[in-house]
Amino acid sequence: MAEEREQKNNAPEGGARTEGCSFIDTDKESLTLTYEDGRDVRCTIVRIFQTPAQKYIVLIPEDGSTKGTAYLYHFDTDDEGAPVVTQIESEDEYREASEIFEAMTKNIDLTEDET
Repeated sequence: MAEEREQKNNAPEGGARTEGCSFIDTDKESLTLTYEDGRDVRCTIVRIFQTPAQKYIVLIPEDGSTKGTAYLYHFDTDDEGAPVVTQIESEDEYREASEIFEAMTKNIDLTEDET
């Protein structure tokens, strides 16, 4: 896995197009990212969402080392249902996915439990 990118509010004035996008339910609350240097980072799953082209996951490290920062990655599962998280390589794709996530969560308080 490559370096993390900070999730920022980059949504344009008119907002991102969210047609065909949806949140994905998961029974998992957290997962551990293992980086190429062997470092493990336990993260809370904020959201998993689907666009017409790709699934994404938004994570916040549980160690509190990155206050106010969320990580955005590609998301999939392997044949056994285990999560597979990979770096978004394209800056344009990252920006677009960030904007879609911001638009989808515009009126949702992500700090409260939704149950």
